[in-house]
Amino acid sequence: MKGFIKKFSASLTAAAMFTTMIAAAAFAADTDGVDWSKGVVSAKGVASGKTRSQAKRAARMDAQRNLAEQVEGVQITAESSMRDLMLEYDVVKTSVSATIKYAREVSDKYFEDGSCEVEMEMPMYGASKSVAAAAFLPYKDQEKEPFPEPSANALVNGAYSDGLNVYRSGESYTGLVIDCSDMNLNPVMSPVIRNDGGQAIYGHKNLDIDKVIELGMASYAEDTNDEISRSRAGDNPLVVKAVALQGFNANPVVSVSDSDKILIANQNDQFLDNLKVVFIK
Repeated sequence: MKGFIKKFSASLTAAAMFTTMIAAAAFAADTDGVDWSKGVVSAKGVASGKTRSQAKRAARMDAQRNLAEQVEGVQITAESSMRDLMLEYDVVKTSVSATIKYAREVSDKYFEDGSCEVEMEMPMYGASKSVAAAAFLPYKDQEKEPFPEPSANALVNGAYSDGLNVYRSGESYTGLVIDCSDMNLNPVMSPVIRNDGGQAIYGHKNLDIDKVIELGMASYAEDTNDEISRSRAGDNPLVVKAVALQGFNANPVVSVSDSDKILIANQNDQFLDNLKVVFIK
């Protein structure tokens, strides 16, 4: 009987790992043209024509079609893509179709056979004509929810102690950096930060949606000291290490003690309110 249970448990583990691999592959599909670090979506189109102008016009149309496919594949949350939102909300579908027409031409190239290749791109973020402007339309009228309070035992005379260090609420931090390196983090437009007690401490419900559309909820960087990280989180960010990832590796999880540290510091510096958040991939 023990042997059967052991084999059965091993089978369940293998099945879970296989399911995770399939989900991860599906999560990453159709997003080759999405550059999360630069914040752009791009695509190329190739076509022929009787003249150079006809070839270029046809190539632009092909690029726009391919760009639309890339935009539809952008992951908005851990569970839903832009394609899902377009199926659920007509206003999102209409906005995406209109936005694609304003995509910027990045380059063109002509070949000896008379064909032309055109590359086009559109921004992930921006008040208008961006992916975010369409993606967050359903949430434009949401009521902003306050950030949760730190744990009841975290505050002692205006300071937080983890037993080793004391973090005073008066210390000034320019942003938040969560180190998710070597964890296969999957970028999304609307991530959620949770603690390992299950509490969500940062999500779009806590934020000004206009700011989310303009800036994005977080930047994805390769290092705590690279240009992307410094420009977003500033010169003195609060740096914490993720203890896990949830939601197809899209949502960082921090310890309860670190979430208390974050929430206490944010009460003083408002870096969460101002979207000064960076995830290290």
